[in-house]
Amino acid sequence: MLDLVAILAIALLGGLLPLLARWGERGQHTALALSTGIFLGAVFLHFLPALSELSLGHGAESGHHHGGDPWLWLIVLVGVLGIYLFEALVLRTHDHDELHRHRAVSWGAFLGLAVHALTSGVSYGAARQYEEVSDALLMAIVAHKGFEAFSLTTVFLLAAMSRARLCALVVGFSLVTPVGILLGDQLTAALGDAGTAVLTALAAGTFLYVCLCELLVEVFHHREDSGKKIFLLALGIALTFFFEQIGGV
Repeated sequence: MLDLVAILAIALLGGLLPLLARWGERGQHTALALSTGIFLGAVFLHFLPALSELSLGHGAESGHHHGGDPWLWLIVLVGVLGIYLFEALVLRTHDHDELHRHRAVSWGAFLGLAVHALTSGVSYGAARQYEEVSDALLMAIVAHKGFEAFSLTTVFLLAAMSRARLCALVVGFSLVTPVGILLGDQLTAALGDAGTAVLTALAAGTFLYVCLCELLVEVFHHREDSGKKIFLLALGIALTFFFEQIGGV
C-alpha cells in the first residue's frame, strides 16, 4: 500500500507545483520548454524503445523483425494521424483558433500520458509478486511520475483552464496508475500482452505528434528567451535520460 501512496503523492506534487505561481504568457512558454524536453525524452528514450520489445504475437514471424513488430509501428502511425485528425476536425474552429489548438494539444498529451500511466500501473500490479521485477518497475514509475504530471499541468496552463478544473485533472491523472496497479491482475488477463502493446503503440504515436508538431512549435512561437528555452529543452531531455538509467527501463 505504501507504494501506491508514494506514486500518488509524487504525481500530485509534480502536477500541483506549476499552480503555485501565477504565470504570464512569456513564463508559460519558457516553462513549456522544460516540459517539452521531458516529453521528447519520454518518446524517444522510453515509448519507442519499448516497442522493440513488444509484439502482437500474430504468427511465427511476429518476433523476427529488426526493430520490433511492424504492425505495432503501423499502430504508431495510426496514433499520429488519429490525434492530428481529432485536433483538426473536432477541436479546432475558426474562432479563437490558437486557444482551441492549445486545448487540443493539452488533451492529446493527457490521453497519451493517461494510457501510459495505466499500462505502467497494470504492469507493476501484475508483477508485484515478483520482487526482483517489481522493484525495478516501481523505481521507473516513481522516477517519471512527478515530471510527467508537472509537464502535463504546464501544457494545460496554455489552454486557459480554471485552476479548479486543472486541480481536478491533476488528481484524475494521479489516480490512473494506482488504479491500474489495483486492477493489475484483472486488466492483464483482459488486455493480454497484445492489448498492452497496442496501447503502448497508440500512446507513442500520440506523443510523437504532440511533441514534434505542436509543443516544439509552441515553445519557439516567439523568439524571446530562445537561449533559455534551448537550455530548458536540453535539460528536460537530460533529466528523462537520467531517470531512464536509474529506472533501468
